[in-house]
Amino acid sequence: MASNDKQTKAERQQSAREKARRMQEEQRRQEKRRSLMVRWGVVIGVVVVVAVVVGVIFMNSSRSIPDAGPAPTVANEHGGVVLTSTTELAPSEFGGEQVDATSVEVPETPTPMETVPGLEERGAGDPAQIIIYADANCVHCASFESENGEQLNQWLDAGEATVEYRLLDFLDNPATGNYSSRAANAALCVAEGSPENYNSFVAQVFAAYTGEGMSDDDLKSMASGLGADVNGCIDGNTYRPYVKYSGATARADGVTGTPTVFVNGQNWAESAQEGQSFADWAQSVMEKKS
Repeated sequence: MASNDKQTKAERQQSAREKARRMQEEQRRQEKRRSLMVRWGVVIGVVVVVAVVVGVIFMNSSRSIPDAGPAPTVANEHGGVVLTSTTELAPSEFGGEQVDATSVEVPETPTPMETVPGLEERGAGDPAQIIIYADANCVHCASFESENGEQLNQWLDAGEATVEYRLLDFLDNPATGNYSSRAANAALCVAEGSPENYNSFVAQVFAAYTGEGMSDDDLKSMASGLGADVNGCIDGNTYRPYVKYSGATARADGVTGTPTVFVNGQNWAESAQEGQSFADWAQSVMEKKS
């Protein structure tokens, strides 16, 4: 009598087909895993290559700008240019000096700013002293200018305040071609070559903020539109060493972010009450000296 456990020919064929199907599925899964591994390997390889290329570009772009060079004749030792009206700049005894970013000792751990370098004594009736540390690729700086630029201009033309911009390189990035430094250099070129347009140029730079930066051609076109012929200065990176120096000086002085704004030596971020606008706070500080 035949055993009940013995498979029929049809059952054996079905079992073989099922086994073959499982083997084929396992093979497909293995091939899929291998394909994914190859793809991820390619992606990782591309990322590594891009990172290396970007790093090389960044190092080369940094190395191509010397650490030492001239300050604009209208700039001071603190990295700033002072507006006395919307179309006039204050003279500078420091202007034209040679600066060297490597001469500035920047501590590994910045110390909080107790005061702002370059603070001047103010008597009754003297204009207030407003100092703004800013970066052309800083979204908060762009917002600050959008919200307060008109008020700053009113104070300037009324003789109620001077406004000093210290433009920094804090947000330099190879993805933007080190736009922070390039824009600061362009602004300094305008300050030197067409001082009456400096304030307008700075305002336009911040108004054009996108986070991606502008090309040198865009910066030259912007300056040209204001009547400033500074193409050679921008192309030559004339004041990029001074921008390096300004950034190093700001770090050494304890500036850790932008915008950092002082009015008569008082830090807006530390002194303003919660919810108080810059204009209201600054006006209250200015009235204390009147």
